Amino acid sequence: MDWSYDGADGPDRWASLDEAYSDCGGRQQSPVDITGSVEGDATPLAFTYGTPANVARNNGVFVHVDYPAGNTLVSGGRTFGLQSMHMHAPSEHTVEGEEFAAELHLVHADADGALAVVGLLFALGEADPGVQALLDAAPAAGETVEEGVAVDPKPYVPADPACYRYDGSLTTPPCSEGVAWHVIRAAGTVSAAQVEALRAIGGGPTNRPVQPLYGRVITLEGAA
Repeated sequence: MDWSYDGADGPDRWASLDEAYSDCGGRQQSPVDITGSVEGDATPLAFTYGTPANVARNNGVFVHVDYPAGNTLVSGGRTFGLQSMHMHAPSEHTVEGEEFAAELHLVHADADGALAVVGLLFALGEADPGVQALLDAAPAAGETVEEGVAVDPKPYVPADPACYRYDGSLTTPPCSEGVAWHVIRAAGTVSAAQVEALRAIGGGPTNRPVQPLYGRVITLEGAA
């Protein structure tokens, strides 16, 4: 890759590394610090997950687990299909300035290609079985496995789907905007060993610094 998380090709330089990365300097970028949220739609996110993953990819920074059709998310009356999952350590989003040990991203797309990402935050504590399943599926750096991958998506469905919703972007180049973000309010836990394993895959921290809100509104949705 021609970008990284530090040095001359780190996050503060992404927008200038390639014309295709110009969105990285935009005004609707992610992640953000979640603060000052206002009450939004009371309708909770609806997950219908059941089809296991069939591909695992390790690009030397993240392990991506890819899902076939069959897993859906309904948000705001729109249906999105689960495409893939990966993790960052430490977290990318912060809440009232608080950083978490890790963050899992569930990437969805609707029929028109619009993206909706669900972010799950993890504090240090007990090991998480879903995180372990992702780590266990990890191939060697640079490799892709298309046989014997069966990571069940159901453990990633939050027990409490209340979430912080805002309009943002992908958090890695090309930083494309127009992404509907849903950061789940209730954090899970992840063990120190799991965080160490995630960092080993990425060669260090894999979090983009929080970006300015530029007047964007963060809503708390699906809260009882």
